Amino acid sequence: MNTTVDSRAQIKFVSQNNQLVPYADAKISIMAPGLTFGALVFEGYRAYWNEEKQDLFIFRLEEHMRRLEFSMDLLELDNPPSIETFTNDILATLKANAFREDTYIRLQVYVDDWGSMLATGPVGSSVICRPRPRVTDFSTGKQFVVSSWRRNAENASPPRIKAAANYLNSRMAGLEAKRQGAGGAILLNEDGTVSEGPGGCLFIMRDGVFITPDVTSGILESVTRRTILEFAASAGVETVERTVGRTELYLAEEAFYCGTGQEIMPITGFDGRLVGDGAPGPATRKLQAAFDEIVRGRNASYDDWLTPVYND
Repeated sequence: MNTTVDSRAQIKFVSQNNQLVPYADAKISIMAPGLTFGALVFEGYRAYWNEEKQDLFIFRLEEHMRRLEFSMDLLELDNPPSIETFTNDILATLKANAFREDTYIRLQVYVDDWGSMLATGPVGSSVICRPRPRVTDFSTGKQFVVSSWRRNAENASPPRIKAAANYLNSRMAGLEAKRQGAGGAILLNEDGTVSEGPGGCLFIMRDGVFITPDVTSGILESVTRRTILEFAASAGVETVERTVGRTELYLAEEAFYCGTGQEIMPITGFDGRLVGDGAPGPATRKLQAAFDEIVRGRNASYDDWLTPVYND
């Protein structure tokens, strides 16, 4: 079952290899190593519509691009296009589709054409933009379970790289949670400490302080996680980064899951145990409200995190 809203009918153009093409004409070789061996890195971005300003704002574009550079470097891709080129691709694709609603953007960079597992070129790329409204669970929250699958290790398949191949680990954990009727999964590291979920990072509250596993806990260095750590104090919420043990999940007063797709999604229980009273907590709600003001361009203190699309 595919749980992603099908918005293909709204997509007129995509960018492929730095050229705008009709969505229906975008093709990739079935022997491309990006497909056959998972030699593909990507970034997911969100753009938020501001009705008052009549503009679409891409959130933290520069930070996502820096992470993409790191991922491309680790995969040793041959002479990929510049970050400036990819930025122009994204802006051109959004404008060509004329979206005036919340939009998700996916930029992929991969080894194209034909080659072996060790091929590093030729390098292909694609940008697709599609309308993506906020998930219902942003308001209601979800129950999570701890997966029996362990997070892939730094010295095996480094989760710090945003690579398609790493998402097999996420898929296994997510499918297990789905079979159990849960809304999401938590992955542990081999030593039993908490890592993250299949597609987002974790914050739990203990003694009034939100704790998130540190960057050596087998996590993707999430742009959303970093954003929360940077603005939380201004919203009156205290945060700390450290190692988190599994049993701490069951002691949490509040909890949430965060990422570009999920934004800030409350977690209402772990393994059938309620978090707090089983409803999204007040500090989580405070962070959500502050986050929404920032991403929609309603808090001028954070305007440098936004890239306008139409009024640039």
